[in-house]
Amino acid sequence: MDQTHLLKSIAKLGQIDQTASLLSQRSVRVHWKGLVGSAKSLTSISVAQQVPGNHLFILNDKEEAAYFLNDLEGIFPEDKRVLFFPASYRVPYQLEETDNANVVTRAEVLERISGGANAWVVTYPEALFEKVPTQKNLIKNTLRIEVRKNYSIDFINELLLEYQFDRVDFVYEPGQFSIRGGIVDVFSYANDFPFRIEFFGEEVESIRTFDAATQLSIGTHAFFNVIPNIQGQMTIESQEDIFTFLGPDLCCWISSYERTESILRKEYDHSVEIYTDLNETARHTLPSSLYLSSVEFQKSIERTKIIEWGPVYHYSSKHVFQFDFIPQPNFNKNFDLLKTDLLARQSNRFDNLIFSNQPRQIERLYQIFEDIGAEVNFTAMNFALHEGFISPELKLVCYTDHQIFERYHRFRLKEGFRQAKQALTLKEIYNLQKGDYVTHIDHGVGQFSGLETIDVNGKPQEAIRLIYKDGDVLYVGIHSLHRISKFTGKDGSIPKMNKLGTQACATLKNKTKKKIKELAFDLIQ
Repeated sequence: MDQTHLLKSIAKLGQIDQTASLLSQRSVRVHWKGLVGSAKSLTSISVAQQVPGNHLFILNDKEEAAYFLNDLEGIFPEDKRVLFFPASYRVPYQLEETDNANVVTRAEVLERISGGANAWVVTYPEALFEKVPTQKNLIKNTLRIEVRKNYSIDFINELLLEYQFDRVDFVYEPGQFSIRGGIVDVFSYANDFPFRIEFFGEEVESIRTFDAATQLSIGTHAFFNVIPNIQGQMTIESQEDIFTFLGPDLCCWISSYERTESILRKEYDHSVEIYTDLNETARHTLPSSLYLSSVEFQKSIERTKIIEWGPVYHYSSKHVFQFDFIPQPNFNKNFDLLKTDLLARQSNRFDNLIFSNQPRQIERLYQIFEDIGAEVNFTAMNFALHEGFISPELKLVCYTDHQIFERYHRFRLKEGFRQAKQALTLKEIYNLQKGDYVTHIDHGVGQFSGLETIDVNGKPQEAIRLIYKDGDVLYVGIHSLHRISKFTGKDGSIPKMNKLGTQACATLKNKTKKKIKELAFDLIQ
């Protein structure tokens, strides 16, 4: 069984078709009861598949939303409809407290929706609190650049400055751009990686994404859209709540209306307090223009189709559906108990599914059952779910490996451009001082001597100048940054510099590898 067959099994539940049918009506209210664990994500997405349009899933907090998102990503690993909409501010009116990575994620969601595609957006109350640009304003302030079309580099420069991008020598985070001859690098607010546009005169010859840390190419593109900072002053002029942005046919799935309304009221009151204490000599946008109040939330959500998951329901409804799901039992690592449970289900013609994104855990289970002499039949599902469940009606058992082995299951959110790198990043280069020690993977320890433009086959290219023992000089191209890193050692210690053209560095690397292998062998023993 794979993801497709699993969803087909879930879709056999009568409540799925009945709910999908009701959602063709405007302003319908539906109550779902009896959902446990990941049954919530599987059943709701089974309905979303049948109902065109945008679906907004409001979970109680960021952690719950992240686990729900991970379930959907496991079921639809390559589906671009699955989107996460996070909060970007830590404190209202404090722009320096903005989480740039979350601004990128929010912009990516808005761009995807404004393109007209159906979306399944997972979010939580704090993210709803911040208003977003209107679709009209976002489209108006979006620059589309295509291959084989002509653009003036001066025009792009002026427009990006108007979009409040910073012009730098080398881009390393969203909101930056650089122009070097016929090459324009842009790190848009709607992408995890920057784009490099190569011009031939005024014609765009190629567009590709690249890793800002290593400068290595990732992929080529026929076009891309430059999105300004959606939390910046340009887009703040015309703002609306996410419910309005998602359109009138929105289906809204909400875990707790009361909790969401309470958080929005608390956040809005806090923003009003901060606004009141701001310096009156500076002009600031009113809280009502930037943030969603609980009163606005009530008006906006009432215009949508609402499915409440419970356990407490805000709206009254005649459309109430009861499910018979049972939580996954706690086996306390007692595999004889697990064996007895699965064999009993098996004898009653249940399908036993065990979910894990780690093949070794499944192998381990097979080995355990073999060791205890149990002829247990189960189907391994090669993706993770947050919490297991049983469906007596479908005769379906969905257990998770981390619950069986009592391991903590951590949610995962896309890191984007924040991913940590061992290699020297462009941002770190700006912080390096002449004389700082760096390590080259092939040539060992040298001293940083600044950035320099050198001639490579008749073309100017940026390079890092490194000084080695006896005054030897090595130029490292900006495209080879992944081969160097800042030297780390004991505080205050001065490293011994290597000499170019010798085997000293290679010898040291081999000795180190040998020591590591010996240490690993001792640890294993």
